[in-house]
Amino acid sequence: MALTARRAEGEAAPDRGLAAEFERLAAAWWEETAYLSSTTEIVSNPHYRAIIAMGEPALPLILDRLRRERDDPDHWFEALAAITGEDPVPRSAWGRNAEKAEAWLRWADKNGAG
Repeated sequence: MALTARRAEGEAAPDRGLAAEFERLAAAWWEETAYLSSTTEIVSNPHYRAIIAMGEPALPLILDRLRRERDDPDHWFEALAAITGEDPVPRSAWGRNAEKAEAWLRWADKNGAG
């Protein structure tokens, strides 16, 4: 995917309004899904869908979360795939969220995303 704006090439960090909205949506999503076991339910939550609807501008925010949550990340993978149209997670990492996070962070470094 050719990202329209690459932070590696000097793009400014996401604007504060976008970041605040992302944080609000992420907090509401987590609060409503923290005790769910169904990934389908977790990723179909309206707050999660609203984050996906933010599109490419949300990528640096999601990737930052993955960096911070690296060992125990939330379910950001479906959002990343929906926004980018890609999925760098190898089949061997399915069911292993820390490995999925590492695959996405390698993808981000390779593609200059976030």
